[in-house]
Amino acid sequence: MDNHYNHFKKIDVHSHIGKFGSPFNIDFDLQRLTEQMEAYNIEKTILCPAGCHLNEELKTAYQAAPDKIIPLCWVNANEGQEAYDMLEHYLRDENFAGVKMQPLFDAFTADSPMVDPIMELAEAYKKPVFIHCGHPPFSLPWQIGLLAERHPHVPTVMIHMGHGHGVYIDGSLNMAYKYDNLFLEVSGMPMGCQIKNAYDTVGSERVMFGIDSPFHHPSVEIQRVYSCGLNDAQLEDVFYNNAKKFMELKTI
Repeated sequence: MDNHYNHFKKIDVHSHIGKFGSPFNIDFDLQRLTEQMEAYNIEKTILCPAGCHLNEELKTAYQAAPDKIIPLCWVNANEGQEAYDMLEHYLRDENFAGVKMQPLFDAFTADSPMVDPIMELAEAYKKPVFIHCGHPPFSLPWQIGLLAERHPHVPTVMIHMGHGHGVYIDGSLNMAYKYDNLFLEVSGMPMGCQIKNAYDTVGSERVMFGIDSPFHHPSVEIQRVYSCGLNDAQLEDVFYNNAKKFMELKTI
């Protein structure tokens, strides 16, 4: 592997394990994950399953590689009390480190009242929330901003910080600037310059590197961070320091 890609030690703040069917038809297993981590100098991966009913698959992977994996429980707010009980089990009994929500896949708006019990559980167990950001009508940055406003004590990561739409990327930065419990993860976001913009305006500790395996390739995600215009010390923050501090301070 070219040292260009593995120079900085990294924490991948967002990837998945498991099989995704139509329209993606891709999968990612523990062997591929560990090979990727070794190849690209990734110390830890904050890992999600491939869906809200596959948290046991993630648990199995976590038990096999507890030194490499930081597990998040994927929860679907549409499932109501059953989902809340499931989430509490993984946070309380299985040592999962946080919460993952995918409003686009699971078809609920990020600021729905159904999400409030999830945020309340996260606050009760002192766990962060990671939420997909960047697709109408379910996961727009302004909806996540309203959610963060209602739950100011829950550290909330806007996964993809707006994804592929320039207006949503700008909205993510604006919401994170307004609400200090919002953090930004950069996978799949095409505008490298906005990583530096977020670092400079939202905060140097609130921007974090991710890959979103198996949807994106590490070399592409790493190169985008390299190209954003930050110096080496600042790149080290994005690749490693910020996520390390975030997970250690927010999940005790």
